[in-house]
Amino acid sequence: MLQGKSSSVATMNKSLNYVLIQCFALFSSVLSAVAAQGPIFEQPQQNPALGPKPSAVPSSTDSQQSVATPNLYFLSGGEPVPLTLSAAFKLADDNNPEIIRSGNDVSVAAAGIKSAAAIPNPQLTLQSGFGQAYTNTIAGEPQAVGINQILETGGKRHSRIRVAKASHELSAIKLRAVRFDIHTRVRRAYLELSAAQAFTELIVRQRSLAERLLSIARERFKAGDVPESDTYQAELSKNQFDTQVNLANGRIRQAQIQLSTLLGLPTNSAVVAQEQVSVTISEPTDLVPKHGMNLPQLNELVESGFSQRPDLLAAKQQINLSAQQLRLAKAQRIPDVIIGSGFVYTTFRDVPKQQFGAFLNVNVDLPIFYQRQGEIAAAQAVINQSTTDVLITRRKTQAEIQAAYENFHLAQANINQYEMNLIENAQRSTKAAELAYKYGKNRLADVILAQQAAQQVNSGYFDAVISYANAWSDLEKAVGHTIAPR
Repeated sequence: MLQGKSSSVATMNKSLNYVLIQCFALFSSVLSAVAAQGPIFEQPQQNPALGPKPSAVPSSTDSQQSVATPNLYFLSGGEPVPLTLSAAFKLADDNNPEIIRSGNDVSVAAAGIKSAAAIPNPQLTLQSGFGQAYTNTIAGEPQAVGINQILETGGKRHSRIRVAKASHELSAIKLRAVRFDIHTRVRRAYLELSAAQAFTELIVRQRSLAERLLSIARERFKAGDVPESDTYQAELSKNQFDTQVNLANGRIRQAQIQLSTLLGLPTNSAVVAQEQVSVTISEPTDLVPKHGMNLPQLNELVESGFSQRPDLLAAKQQINLSAQQLRLAKAQRIPDVIIGSGFVYTTFRDVPKQQFGAFLNVNVDLPIFYQRQGEIAAAQAVINQSTTDVLITRRKTQAEIQAAYENFHLAQANINQYEMNLIENAQRSTKAAELAYKYGKNRLADVILAQQAAQQVNSGYFDAVISYANAWSDLEKAVGHTIAPR
């Protein structure tokens, strides 16, 4: 009775294994057919002037297919534009529309200083007539020629100059603020492009490990050590990286568009980040500063932000500008004086003889009905508003610096955890599992799980490095200037 049950169980196990093998074979064939269609982004024709295309990923001779390394230079269809971070900053300074517009504002404000310093030109007046009223009538109209000059009083010209200079300084501060903001955005976009390129390389390396495992599984299957289902499992694990490669390609393209827009380049530009983000160690570069470095104290960074952050400087300068505008509005209450003098003569043909004379005139506005009350009230209101803006910006500055400071230290701690424990353990676990499977000491599923765990650790560490670099960029943006580590 027991023998019959054992025979029945063995038959069911064989049937179940056969079904599993057929399912793996069917699923693998479907993935192979999908992967054979190529990546999502079409590769353009090779330009002979640019040299050969990148080579394919090395694969086992027994592999039925291989996936080409993502072509980082030709994803957009244009010629490559290799850039360092400093070159990207220079391009943004020259081509970014926001920086160009702010630069034009500075030029307009500089021209305003010349206009404010202008002295009113004198006016030439001429009174001449024709007909008997001028030539025959004794009481007729005389001819006259004279000059009038406006004399500004109350220091209006000097007040206008001070307003224009304050406006020019405000425009210059706003230009520095826009430039710093664009540089921060360029840094993040460049980092994203560099990260996308490095992440693609990480996926390709992970796929090569899966290909090596597939090669081992096929060798063991040929030797009769494992069932054929192991090869299907290994191939399925390898094929899963193909979609990840396509997603990584899409990430590169999106980063290229974002960076090209900031640099004032066409969106189809094939921008390539020459400065790469390391996925194995956090090396100090312009993109990723050395982790573990000592930062200034939080209170020092806050005080530095109060004195150097561009938007706070602009708010303070707006108070100065409003104060100068108030001073000008008060000066305009004093009326200007227009003085003139000239020469008059008659053109009589008969008696009496031609007469000559001179005249002097003075014109002054009488400020009876209006004494610039509106302009003065508006200028005072702007001063109050600007003072409130300074208080708001100071609080915002302090909050952003503190948040960025704590986030930066958290990012540092995450990197330390990865480098001290996780990365090395994941590498040892993967190598040990692969070696044990090669010599029949464990199952294929154990190796796949170890590889998946290592991939998660590597991806997590990679994201931690990116978060660390972004946290550094956010801290510099919050302070308003570059930070020199101690």
